[in-house]
Amino acid sequence: MNEQQLYTFIEVARRRHFRQAADALQLTQPAVSAQIKSLEEELGTTLFYRSNVKLTSSGRLFLPYALQIVELIRESKDLITENEEKPVKHPMVIGTTSCLTMTVLHRLTHYFQSFNQHTPLRVLTMSEEELIHAIKEGQIDLGIAYSLESLPSFIQTKTLFFDTFTLITSQEYPLTKPYSYISSTDLEKIPLISFAPSTMERRLLDRVCKQHGIHLNIMIELTSIDEIKSLVANNYGAALVPTTSVYSKNSSYRRVRLVQFDHSFPVLLYYPEKRYQSRTLKRLISDISGIYSAEDRFGE
Repeated sequence: MNEQQLYTFIEVARRRHFRQAADALQLTQPAVSAQIKSLEEELGTTLFYRSNVKLTSSGRLFLPYALQIVELIRESKDLITENEEKPVKHPMVIGTTSCLTMTVLHRLTHYFQSFNQHTPLRVLTMSEEELIHAIKEGQIDLGIAYSLESLPSFIQTKTLFFDTFTLITSQEYPLTKPYSYISSTDLEKIPLISFAPSTMERRLLDRVCKQHGIHLNIMIELTSIDEIKSLVANNYGAALVPTTSVYSKNSSYRRVRLVQFDHSFPVLLYYPEKRYQSRTLKRLISDISGIYSAEDRFGE
């Protein structure tokens, strides 16, 4: 049994397709088939059904051990590299949503510079659905996102902090001139720029407004937080956005305080339940409560 056989086995198990696994591994399909056959002969069992490619009962039993062996090989290489003071080849890959990117980058970058200088950090922006898929496929190590309504059984979560919605307008927007705060009743009269219904942020906003009996007057719907803030800055309207996405030093828009609108929603750490975790990953999961406090409420 060798490392390449294990990588091949894991890739076929993930994709349930020999040709797709071969393309991902940059091998020929006969080479992939030969490696799987050799591994099966060594183990004395059949790992895949061939007609409709899926794991046999033996294959399902072997998969978590194959993942653990591969991760141990990676960890041992990283430890040796770290001992020799060379850059680690495998970065820590974290997925997050566009609204949380700056908060995640600021704190995690500081953490890695202080405690994991030999581990490169890679942060990817994606939707919540893409984040869950990336965790399942092993494309990212961790995810940071708002709470999902339904969660697959293979995902574990940990609360990092709590976020809120805040109202932003341009400096010239008429609403901000007479007063610097509004009530939830006045909020219903304001034409708003908001997230598209398909986004997690919009689903969270709808849930909060339903709890308060508020019916928003939404005129423009967009999928990108940057597009929303750009329209707000150019005086196209006001917007309710997550507080973590509002930069206090940005002078192109301002925050307006909402009264009678108490609420909060959690930001969670997502990670695979049964996948083997490297030493660096275990430490990050343990330390992340110190990077982010569950008592944090941004913008308060």
